[in-house]
Amino acid sequence: MKTIEEMYPVFQQLISLATFIPLDRVVLADQGRNPPISNDLYATYSPVPVRAYGQTRRKREFIPAIAETDPALGEDWQDLQEIACTSMEFLLSINLLNTGAATAAMQLANANFITPVSDYLFRHKIAWRFSSNFRNLTGLLQAGLQPRYQADIHIFIEKTVSYALLRAAGFDIQIRERDCSYGLSG
Repeated sequence: MKTIEEMYPVFQQLISLATFIPLDRVVLADQGRNPPISNDLYATYSPVPVRAYGQTRRKREFIPAIAETDPALGEDWQDLQEIACTSMEFLLSINLLNTGAATAAMQLANANFITPVSDYLFRHKIAWRFSSNFRNLTGLLQAGLQPRYQADIHIFIEKTVSYALLRAAGFDIQIRERDCSYGLSG
């Protein structure tokens, strides 16, 4: 993962699998849009990056030269692209709303043990740490009660950052003797 936006569809599918809510009724929170039409069960989610964990794993790849090179080095000079990978903890905040929210919350609590969900986690290299206690936020909505539950899932995802490493593109070093000591100039 390089950006959080690329994970939105992955999180959406994960929540759909874990709660048995249709994919089109699982929506990203805080977009300023209306909820799905009808009073059927739906979910909103908001991913929050928490922290990076563990040792960084780095790999390097050759890329075309970015800076000018000394012609004496030849025509096939290359720079490096370094990719640093870390484990990133995310808090995936989920709201379950309308009739069936309590059942969906119950299913979410043990979802990582269900085969389709655990397979999905494995395929997308996601580690499910734990889910929080569920909070019953049921409240009055116009003429009746609207069932609402909220929970957080703590997950680990591999986060990558890449950047160019410019290799030394050739320079001249001369060693000169001065007063019985050696000095470098370049």
